[in-house]
Amino acid sequence: MNPYLRKVLDLINNGKMVNTYKMSWIKSIVESCEKSSKKNIHFDELSRLIFKYYWNQCIFFNLNQSNNRQKKPNIIQIVENSIKEYQLSRGFKKDTFIRIENEIDVPVTKISSVLKKDVCKKFLNLGGKVNKIYDYDLNKREIKLYNPRVLRTYSEILYNSINYRWTQELETMDGSPRISKKIKGVDRDQSPKRGNLNKFRKFIEEENPQRKCFLTGKQILGTPSIDHVIPWSYMYSDDLWNLVYVLPSENSSKSNRLPNKKLIDKLKTRNIKLLKTLKKKRINNKFTNELELSINNNYVDKFWIGFKG
Repeated sequence: MNPYLRKVLDLINNGKMVNTYKMSWIKSIVESCEKSSKKNIHFDELSRLIFKYYWNQCIFFNLNQSNNRQKKPNIIQIVENSIKEYQLSRGFKKDTFIRIENEIDVPVTKISSVLKKDVCKKFLNLGGKVNKIYDYDLNKREIKLYNPRVLRTYSEILYNSINYRWTQELETMDGSPRISKKIKGVDRDQSPKRGNLNKFRKFIEEENPQRKCFLTGKQILGTPSIDHVIPWSYMYSDDLWNLVYVLPSENSSKSNRLPNKKLIDKLKTRNIKLLKTLKKKRINNKFTNELELSINNNYVDKFWIGFKG
């Protein structure tokens, strides 16, 4: 095993935890490395990602993230205050962070202060010894990773380890059942039912009148199947930006695994072409607006990377 990867996994699997800060911290570092190869990462960048993780867990499940049930961790209090403000102005809606991130001001400075005080140095402590995977400058609120390429290359392994350790700790701290499902997003036993996708056909066909299979490129002679590129079992929603034509045989044999980057890039290109076509034909409705919103906010990448974590 790569020596640097081993050190990171040791910290994830064996570090002492009194709350879940350490797991949100390292998860944000790994996600940041997926987006950029830079070694220096500012706490503010990590704070926004950490806010996202806790927003989704708090707004849907209100999981206890600490051994101290009398006082919630500071970051949780910060996130919950933001949720209250959002819901008061939106009629108590429950939305994932990605869908509403441009509608709220993320208090990155407050979270960054907690990371500086309670997380950055403590994460490196392993049984009384320092297991260094980065240098840090607390005045600049910045870390310098020794090997971001390893974190990016082995991101899926790291995400699995982080989620497993986070789950273990929550089972003790929260005592709630089915933690493993909740930490990833939505409890499937209470998930929404699949909708009728036929209403999307006329829009998909505007960009793909020849009815070519998104996965194989072959022309579909019969009735095309409509497929979620990012599987429905992750999204629990039907969105035009995530729906394409595929051969029925491909749809029935396709697993629920996340697509590779090649398909994700292909979907992003398709969405841009589809939006141009719809606007050229002056087709303006909620589907067009949602498609444009997804492009402007880079939903494809954000959901894909988020679900990988």
